[in-house]
Amino acid sequence: MHRRNSTNHNYKIVLFILDTLLIFFSFYMSIILNNYRYSLGENYWYIIVFYFITITLYIYFDFYKYKSLNLVKKYLINNILINIIIFGVLVLFIFITPYGDKVIFINIFKFYVPVFLISFVIIRVLIFDLIFRNFNKIDRFNRNAAVLGINEGSILFYNKRKAIRENSGLNIIGFIDLNKSFRKKYRNINVLGNIDHILDLSIKYNFSHVFIVESSLPVSKLFKTVDYLRANNLFVHVSENGLKILSEIDLFDIYGTDNRFIDFNFSRFYYRKYFKIVFDYIFSILFLIIILPILFLILILIKLTSKGPALFINERIGLNRKKFNFIKFRSMHRDTEENIKTHRESIESFYNGKESGKIKVNNINTRVTNLGRFLRKFSLDELPQFVNVLKKDMSVVGPRPCMEYEVGYFRDWKKYRFNIKPGITGLWQAYGRSRVNFEEMSILEYYYYSGCSFSLDLKIGFDTVKVLIFGIGGY
Repeated sequence: MHRRNSTNHNYKIVLFILDTLLIFFSFYMSIILNNYRYSLGENYWYIIVFYFITITLYIYFDFYKYKSLNLVKKYLINNILINIIIFGVLVLFIFITPYGDKVIFINIFKFYVPVFLISFVIIRVLIFDLIFRNFNKIDRFNRNAAVLGINEGSILFYNKRKAIRENSGLNIIGFIDLNKSFRKKYRNINVLGNIDHILDLSIKYNFSHVFIVESSLPVSKLFKTVDYLRANNLFVHVSENGLKILSEIDLFDIYGTDNRFIDFNFSRFYYRKYFKIVFDYIFSILFLIIILPILFLILILIKLTSKGPALFINERIGLNRKKFNFIKFRSMHRDTEENIKTHRESIESFYNGKESGKIKVNNINTRVTNLGRFLRKFSLDELPQFVNVLKKDMSVVGPRPCMEYEVGYFRDWKKYRFNIKPGITGLWQAYGRSRVNFEEMSILEYYYYSGCSFSLDLKIGFDTVKVLIFGIGGY
């Protein structure tokens, strides 16, 4: 069956083109306001650098999601913050290096920033918003959507379908029944059919989006339903209820109501198979070259402060449950067998209960060296794993690789972590680490498996840097 484009896809493309035009328009206006006294000439790279950094930060701050139309104040503040950051970085670069013309830079950017911010408010916030909402009122440009499950919450959501259509271009046409007994309780609603016939119904009523507004389903059944819908080429939007961990870390969107939804779209096959691998190689090689002095310093410090090898090499389970040699800096006293035994005993309460990840490490902290404690706090012990990336065992971003005796805990929907390469960093490292329990960690990993994309990897990468700088959640 041919895959359908999400309405959000076209929305992103239009906004991307609009932002591109706004950036170049603002540079052109800044030259005019300077009466053409300052030509960029050889300094044209200002525009290129500013453009790419701006778009990258827009992706990170979710400027291309529908919530940017609803949370206007937040995104205006973020936009000001983005311009301050970029301007500050470029000023620092130009004034401490021999590159660039300081006079041209200051005179161009003293007009660029206010012109861009004013243009952003007028064109992107006011005019685009007005055109977008009126455009969505035209039925033939809308995409149909259905609500899965019939309950008070989903009916309330359905009754706001006009606002949803204007804010997202999605036209809610009716319900997909999960429980036939609900037909008797709610008679005056448009029930399209039963979930067992979802594929036929999506063709008959031409809908490609499904909303799960309220669900009392346990996480395992919820994700089983999500998998079933995605297997039928449907875009799934799940209410944050039951997936609070994803909403708390800002992985949600808003479709015209107060409801927050977690989106489960199609897996980006080409990104995962081709672009992600290229990115892994290029980034790993460049990063290893940059941090080479730091690696040597850590190696020397480990050898000077404790007995044993500087590197710890251990078997881990990767893509398709394949074993590989996992490399990291040794952070514990030398006694590999005893360390593994202690680790194995200490993680049982983490995997079998609802405690946070801290329970996982309490029993092994006494075995960690003083230097190792520092390395773990800022995840510096993980740096050698970029060699694993170059060996194709790991990716820069992905679920953490587990040991063989941990595999048995990843059953049912949790086993999807083995369908993607393990990573040096990921959602768990960037947002959870020792602060979340096993269930929450697995939700983060499932979301990454189902929605692996460049924008998500970029977001994880930026937030990992924040975690490393401040040592958040480390141990």
